Amino acid sequence: MTSTVDPSAVTWTPPAEVTWHDDILINGEPYPTRNHAPDYGPNSDAYLGSLTYAQRDVMRAVHEAAHAVAVLSGGGYVHDVTTSTTAALRSHEPTAHGVASGATRVCNLTDMTFAAFFGAGERAEDRWLRENGLWTSTLAAGVELGAYGDRKTLLRSNPHVGFGAGQDYVIVHDLADHVLDEHWLRVFAVAGELVTRLRLDGDEVADLAGLPNGTHSPTCDFN
Repeated sequence: MTSTVDPSAVTWTPPAEVTWHDDILINGEPYPTRNHAPDYGPNSDAYLGSLTYAQRDVMRAVHEAAHAVAVLSGGGYVHDVTTSTTAALRSHEPTAHGVASGATRVCNLTDMTFAAFFGAGERAEDRWLRENGLWTSTLAAGVELGAYGDRKTLLRSNPHVGFGAGQDYVIVHDLADHVLDEHWLRVFAVAGELVTRLRLDGDEVADLAGLPNGTHSPTCDFN
């Protein structure tokens, strides 16, 4: 599942004030975040301490549900979606970037759906924090840090995208925000089921979202 973000395919006006902060370091290199926070290390869990386990469980499910709905909204195919409970994650030994907390396996994405897919998880978590009166800059930075894998995957195939230079990564967030604006209730419908069941197959996600699942790509490696 690889694609690129084609700037010529996107009509986009950057927000008036976007500042990328470089306070957080991963392996000695700055990890840009839109939200300022002290450097508590590379593990996003260190930034989320004010949230209960139940709140983190819901937010994690919202993250994966947003990925899936972004794909469905663009005509892509969802294989399955998984998440984990905070209690279960605490039983695993973290790596330098935490532990794997969930996955959304998809294929057959268009260029813009590819961008929205990778941005949707972190933007959905940020939105959930705001709508529930929980948002702080530190929590929001933790959400961004939790998107380390999503960002790195997109950037590998899009070297023209940067943070404050080149094609600004804010375009990825903006595309994701537009999808969430249109499909926010669908994200919640999927997340509400995912948070209790922890795994949904693609057809179940499509039924909950009220959107058709797309066509499986013949070149996809997922079963």
